[in-house]
Amino acid sequence: MNREGHVGFTLTVLSSTFYALNLASWSYLWLALLSAFFSTLPDLDLRVGAGHRRCTHSVFTAALAAAAVGLLTQHLGLGFTLGFASCMAGLLCHIAGDLLTHTSFPPLWPLSRRRVSLKLFRSDSKAANATLLALGILSSILLAHKAAA
Repeated sequence: MNREGHVGFTLTVLSSTFYALNLASWSYLWLALLSAFFSTLPDLDLRVGAGHRRCTHSVFTAALAAAAVGLLTQHLGLGFTLGFASCMAGLLCHIAGDLLTHTSFPPLWPLSRRRVSLKLFRSDSKAANATLLALGILSSILLAHKAAA
């Protein structure tokens, strides 16, 4: 998935979940938006020349990164939970989104090197990424509308 696909997927998953659970508030909308920002971080491996979809696409790396972000937001006076929850949700959505694509990877590394993929679409599919972004925007608007009511 490209950046737009990951942002859209994260917004769709979180905004739809918050809407369905009747957690429609500005706080939850901000949590979804922050998570969408963090959902792009695992692909930094592409920019630094590290092996793509290796350790940056692991739930264990996600937990460590989320804890670090939580400590940072706590230090900044914003509380640990905001940083941890938004980062963890974004990173897990990234991993889940990549599981939908054709390229397999080991999401449980280092405990397991088993590579998995659902092979639903290519990660560079313009149609899939644009659709996910559109769905994410729409679900966020619906959540915002419900929060404002």
